[in-house]
Amino acid sequence: MLPVPDAPAVAEGGEVVLDDVGFAYDPHGPDTLSQVAMRLPEGTVTALVGRSGAGKSTLAALVPRFWDVRDGAVRVGGQDVRDLEAAALYRSVAFVFQGTRLVPMSVRDNIRLARPGADDDEVVAAARAASIHDRIAALPRGYDSVVGVDASFSGGEAQRITIARALLEDAPILVLDEPTSFADPENEVRLQEAVARAAEGRTVLVIAHRLTSVTAADQIAVMEAGRVVEVGTHAELLARAGAYRRLWQAGHVEGGAA
Repeated sequence: MLPVPDAPAVAEGGEVVLDDVGFAYDPHGPDTLSQVAMRLPEGTVTALVGRSGAGKSTLAALVPRFWDVRDGAVRVGGQDVRDLEAAALYRSVAFVFQGTRLVPMSVRDNIRLARPGADDDEVVAAARAASIHDRIAALPRGYDSVVGVDASFSGGEAQRITIARALLEDAPILVLDEPTSFADPENEVRLQEAVARAAEGRTVLVIAHRLTSVTAADQIAVMEAGRVVEVGTHAELLARAGAYRRLWQAGHVEGGAA
């Protein structure tokens, strides 16, 4: 369990700052991340790209404080995440990681896990925004369908349900770890629509499985061997003829078509 702050701070706003971050899974081993410095302005979309093992998922997981940094700091709403109580941090940061599994309960309650007190209209609105309402409504028992009993969902559909859950939580910061990685072409389009709606008015950090899915991001950060080696827009990074351009020309990131 991570340490609890003695005097909890209060986060204000949705800015995220990675301040010279270093991290290692083994306290006595080499760094998994090293000297990562980056600012995610409030209300913008930042995409993390890079080959497998570059450190993207590790970096994203530091924002909701799944682990503590070895060096530097991760700041959310102007506060070091180590100075925030867990409940306060999760009111500021919602996250959807790849491979998220649904719970064997009703679809409605799966979405409500983010906010148990939400009413039915709020659940449906979140599902509509995540482009999954029509699929749920078509089930024989609709939102009352129990996952694994009355309904089964593809990987892409399950991701859209978890995005609906994150939208219902309504946190100002949203972390998405490769949301389209398990999607077939049809589901990928719907997932991209869901991600675009989720980004409205929020600070979003998204790990990109396919470069083409993040060309419109406000900034793209390219990672190599635990470091951020380039940051810029799609056009800026292509013009630099560096790591991003090499990924783009290779036609894939982690096996996905670019």
